[in-house]
Amino acid sequence: MSDIFNSMVSGQDTVRNSILKSARELFAKFGYRKTTMEDIAQALRKGKSSLYYYFKNKEEIFQAVIELESELLERRLREVVGSEYSPRQKFHDYVIIRMETLRELENYQKAMRDETYGDYHFLDDVRERSEQAEQEMIRIVMEEGVSSGEFDIKNLRLAAIGISTALRGLELPLFRGIENFDDFRLQLDNILNIMFFGILKR
Repeated sequence: MSDIFNSMVSGQDTVRNSILKSARELFAKFGYRKTTMEDIAQALRKGKSSLYYYFKNKEEIFQAVIELESELLERRLREVVGSEYSPRQKFHDYVIIRMETLRELENYQKAMRDETYGDYHFLDDVRERSEQAEQEMIRIVMEEGVSSGEFDIKNLRLAAIGISTALRGLELPLFRGIENFDDFRLQLDNILNIMFFGILKR
């Protein structure tokens, strides 16, 4: 679980990076509310004063973790959109990589869908930015598909909004109760077949 995050946490400040890595793992394992600053300090084998030098409180650490996970997801998806593959392959890869990455970003996916986090207003900004970025990326792929003759879409903006909304709605049932990776991929393939039937030019 840590490998996916390590690529995003870099720079000279190794103590701050270590705080984020340890906090991320504890939040994912025990939940944000049950994890304390003391827990994070103990995991680092440091005093709590080390944490407060870098972060005012636990919420600030949580915010940094969520924003980094959000950036990682977007970076991976933009790599797909910017690839040289066909629009159909890009769309396929986009959905697969999106869901597989979200499956690993436990804190981000929980924070985005759990209403008990409603008191943390920074999540509204993260959610809005991620939704807008996703709609933009999907629209780019759809536009390429229409231009190449692969897709038949009358309104690109509405199609991007619809697909983005559908993907978010599928997250919870997809993640719930599917532990086996092969089953996970099978369900993703089924979802892709349904989506492609609606946009492929026939």
